[in-house]
Amino acid sequence: MKSSPHRPSIELLFKRGLGSAEIARRLQISSSTVRILRRHFAGGPFILQQDWAPSHGSRSTLAVLEAHFPGFLDKNLWPASSPGLNPMDFSVWGMLEGKIAGKVFATVDDLKAALEVAWASIDDGYLRRTVNSVKKRLRACVKARGSNFEILL
Repeated sequence: MKSSPHRPSIELLFKRGLGSAEIARRLQISSSTVRILRRHFAGGPFILQQDWAPSHGSRSTLAVLEAHFPGFLDKNLWPASSPGLNPMDFSVWGMLEGKIAGKVFATVDDLKAALEVAWASIDDGYLRRTVNSVKKRLRACVKARGSNFEILL
C-alpha cells in the first residue's frame, strides 16, 4: 500500500516494530485525526506540539507523526510539566470542560461525542488568540527563568 497524505506507509510502521493489529489500529486513528486537523485548519499552516505524556513517545505514535506531521515538536523540544505553555492546557481544556459541565454521560462514548460537539463549537478566533498568546507566555517564562511566570502576564 502506498503512503498518502492521510496514511503513513505500512513500511514505516513495520520499521517501527509494530504488529499488524497495532498497525491497523494506528492507521484508522491517524486517518481520522489527520482528516479532523486538515478540516479544522483548512489547509493553513500548523505545527503539532507533543508534550511529555508517556504515549506521545511510543513507537506507533512517533511513526504516525513522522508520516503526517514533518517538523512536529516532539516531547524533547518542550519542557516537561509546562501546562502554562500549552494552549490546550492553559485555555482550551477549561473551555471544553465548561461546555459539558453539569451533564451526566452514561458511557465514555457519550462523553467523547459531547467533547467533539463542544470542540466543533469553539470559535476559530478564540483558538487563534489562544495560540498567538504562546509567544508572550514563552517570553514571560524566559524572564522568570523557568519559574512561575503567569504572574508576569
